[in-house]
Amino acid sequence: MTRSNRSLERTVLKNASANLVRLAGSGILALLLPPFLVRLLPTATYSAWALLLQITLYVGFLDFGIQTAVARFVAHADELGDSELRDGIVSTAYFLLAGAAAFACLLTFVLAWQLPHVFKAMPVALSGQARIALLLMGGSFALGLPVSVIHSLFIGQQRNEIPACLILLNRFATAAFTVGVVLHHRGLAAMGAAVAAANILAYCSTYIAWRVWSSQVKIRLALVSKAYVKEIGSYSAALVVWFAGMLMISGLDLSIVGVFDYAATAFYAVAATLTNFVVQAQSAIFAALLPASAVLAARGDAQKLGSLLISSTRYGTLILMAMALPLILAGKLILRVWVGREYALHSLLFMQVLVVANVVRLTGLPYATLLMGTGQQKKVIFSPLAEGVTNLLVSVLGAWLVGAIGVAIGTLIGSFVSIGFHVFYNMPRTSAIAVHRAALIKEGLLRPLMCAIPFAFLYLVYYVSPPLSFAYIALLSAVAMVATVVLLWNFGLVGSERRRLESVLRLSW
Repeated sequence: MTRSNRSLERTVLKNASANLVRLAGSGILALLLPPFLVRLLPTATYSAWALLLQITLYVGFLDFGIQTAVARFVAHADELGDSELRDGIVSTAYFLLAGAAAFACLLTFVLAWQLPHVFKAMPVALSGQARIALLLMGGSFALGLPVSVIHSLFIGQQRNEIPACLILLNRFATAAFTVGVVLHHRGLAAMGAAVAAANILAYCSTYIAWRVWSSQVKIRLALVSKAYVKEIGSYSAALVVWFAGMLMISGLDLSIVGVFDYAATAFYAVAATLTNFVVQAQSAIFAALLPASAVLAARGDAQKLGSLLISSTRYGTLILMAMALPLILAGKLILRVWVGREYALHSLLFMQVLVVANVVRLTGLPYATLLMGTGQQKKVIFSPLAEGVTNLLVSVLGAWLVGAIGVAIGTLIGSFVSIGFHVFYNMPRTSAIAVHRAALIKEGLLRPLMCAIPFAFLYLVYYVSPPLSFAYIALLSAVAMVATVVLLWNFGLVGSERRRLESVLRLSW
């Protein structure tokens, strides 16, 4: 391995580690806040709160892929030493997103106005406060659209630790303010105000971080040009389709449940929270690939990109197995400890289906990230749209026929559509990443999937056989764990990785 490749690998690991630290802190909001809220709020109130959170997240889709474009162009420009291009792109993106923020505020107002008509089963006593909370939260998230350019700037400069700290600050503040409001029984409107206050605090901190660590990057109206608008638009056009697909995949699921099966909204929200944590963890890890792949694309190193795709897919699948298997095998126990018996009873099936669905679709995340880093996403815009439309249609039909579980089934079916398009449609069209599909399937997917065979067998024994004693289950689990470690060492890792791990273990001793 050359010195430049070792340096690139260290940078990717550093940024992935920063993203994981950010995710760990964000877990305070994602994992520790819901069990607190479900025990203090009535089910109908928590349902309304979960719906408000998802609706306000729609604002994030109005960035039209510009944040991703900024990270990619900044990394590319810095590699070429072109500060004029970097500052022009950043400034243009900032003012484009300022316009998007104004549109987001208008959209939030319309949604708040129509809220009782969209979710007709929402109790009338909650609708007034829900409207106020939506206005406060949606407006504050809208203000964050132009501020997000600064986060993308730091990511493009491969300094992920800075936005990680800023996001942690926002998550801690949001959790603290929301808990304080709920303890004082202030209602949905005050909870919305707490989120808005935490967001404003985060935006002020982001401005200070830019002035301290990256003030050499100028953000000025005079630097905005039609040429940069065209360049950003050309890159982001395909991402708009990607994000539209993402909206149909995961952005509308809870809203569909709220429309067709409001009574199950809180239970589906709890299940989605755990599965979304898996998605966020995987996304945080592999976000570090985007600037690294942009650097390799600037060098024209297709072979290195292909190798990076195979290894990152293998690591990603191993990580998915580590996160998903406990949720599938011990889901009932995890939910009972986390949110209580009632939620565990009603949320388990939703969670298991959603976990499997997201494991399937996230095996393609490294490839999708490399596509964006190399600027090839415009060649494969049909696949996210196909997945999204499939997901949306099946979810709506399923919710109408069988309720909330139909939405989870829609996500599962859409995930197989996604992987199928990646393998059979996208890869032959993206020549900048030199990879053989057979090698990717064998080395990137089959190797790590073999490690899950013992736990797949354990799952079948547990759910198909008659009830087993705790001692017998513990014995089977221990055997499965040992078998998994053996498979991981012999099949999950390749020879160079085993040798590297052996060196680390010898040094640690």
